[in-house]
Amino acid sequence: MKINRIAIIAVLAILTVVLAGSASAFDLSFLTGSDDAAQDVNIGGIDFTIPAGFTENEDYKIDNETSSSSNDFHMSAAGFEDDSKKNAVYIMVADYGGYNVTNEVIENVLDSEDAVKKTINGHDGYFMEVSNDQASEVNDQTEILNMETMTSDKVYMFIYEENGDLVYIGVTDESYLNEVIH
Repeated sequence: MKINRIAIIAVLAILTVVLAGSASAFDLSFLTGSDDAAQDVNIGGIDFTIPAGFTENEDYKIDNETSSSSNDFHMSAAGFEDDSKKNAVYIMVADYGGYNVTNEVIENVLDSEDAVKKTINGHDGYFMEVSNDQASEVNDQTEILNMETMTSDKVYMFIYEENGDLVYIGVTDESYLNEVIH
């Protein structure tokens, strides 16, 4: 079964918009306060570490939901924000069932993007920077989400495969990538 390139691009575009708006659009009334220590989380069967001072926003939690596209996949995701509402971490893991995502597949999907091959904590993947203007443009084009403009000037994304799953991590500070990825 061949994975639909448009489905992956659409998922990545949506996630970019979510992260772009999340730094300023999180509703703190849903939060229980931030943790003073880093927290270990498991999303889609993969372990990550969330930096100290971040709290999960349940509005962005997706737990093994199935897509409604022609290429069924299961997606798990979580979004985290610090108390300043200026820093965010968003993680998504997509499992395409019997189809294993590879770095070659990701490279083909991202061939027209400004993705750079990079290794973070032993994971080979693709790194991208997206400006506030680019994220707003994606939001305007997709008209999927009505989100506020992010407070961060850039969103940093790292996309890689682990155990045949697509892993997307978006952060408002590039240094968080080294903390989040095991």
